[in-house]
Amino acid sequence: MTEIFYDKDADLALIQDKKVAVIGYGSQGHAHALNLRDSGVEVKIGLKEGSKSTAKATDAGFEVLSSAEAAKWADVVVILAPDQHQRGLYAADIKDNLEAGNVLVFGHGFNIRFGYIDAPADVDVILVAPKGPGHTVRREYEAGRGVPVIVAVENDASGSAWDLAWSYSKAIGGLRAGGIKTTFTEETETDLFGEQAVLCGGTSQLVQYGFETLIEAGYQPQIAYFEVLHELKLIVDLMWEGGIAKQRWSVSDTAEYGDYVSGPRVIDESVKENMKAVLADIQSGAFADRFIKDQDAGGVEFLALREKGQNHPIEATGKELRALFAWKQQDSDYTDGSAAR
Repeated sequence: MTEIFYDKDADLALIQDKKVAVIGYGSQGHAHALNLRDSGVEVKIGLKEGSKSTAKATDAGFEVLSSAEAAKWADVVVILAPDQHQRGLYAADIKDNLEAGNVLVFGHGFNIRFGYIDAPADVDVILVAPKGPGHTVRREYEAGRGVPVIVAVENDASGSAWDLAWSYSKAIGGLRAGGIKTTFTEETETDLFGEQAVLCGGTSQLVQYGFETLIEAGYQPQIAYFEVLHELKLIVDLMWEGGIAKQRWSVSDTAEYGDYVSGPRVIDESVKENMKAVLADIQSGAFADRFIKDQDAGGVEFLALREKGQNHPIEATGKELRALFAWKQQDSDYTDGSAAR
């Protein structure tokens, strides 16, 4: 049975009594750090020399140390650097600065699940994964709400790792919405599957194929963009609010009927079989191995695929149309039409 925890189930004082180093100040890093601080926790930021995030963290009022200095200072070390960098960062700056009784916190289980990081037996290893991007985690916290979190303990050396995990979750606002108990394995495998098969990979490919189909049939690209991409947010918002049923409740009878009769023609049983193959690659470690080896080689495949995606005709059409909209980009550090970070 699923176990869900809320603010009333956690003792905020536990994490308030710790010195917390957040390693990384990107999307999740800045959200965790700011929310922790606003919850009364002493926080310092660990970054590599020359990091572009140093100015942002300093401007936010944080003391910025090297990753090694931050790890040595802290009782709780939160590793929120990108997955592909965590292994090297841990080996170079964190591993030798850990002491018995310290706590390692991860926002994603990738490096523990696939063995890229092997933590000491006398250190607690916990996972607190908000189910939303960092900017949303921060925005919801400031609004007095929270983003749900899923929480796991891989190693409970102290005997109180779960208590601290829930305390940490409360401090970042997650238990306002609810925290679900899981394992590192379950979080990692389901997260990767969701990203690849549905949320990022599946959706991106579906939208691109829909756009191509309409263009190849002679329709205007601007009209195609509106029908297969722009309106997608409206549908997803309805699903987010009330599931697939609310989406079907909100659209026209024509759209709902088309959902039932045409959806299974596009997403048929063969797609489900392909999804199973994707899941198998995740479970076996094949995807992780391919990703890390490519990153170690300079990300050759990764960068080539990114460039190919950015050159798809839907991107130029979308950029042109978005420039005409009344609303503007909300993220000041984003370049329209680019996936580069």
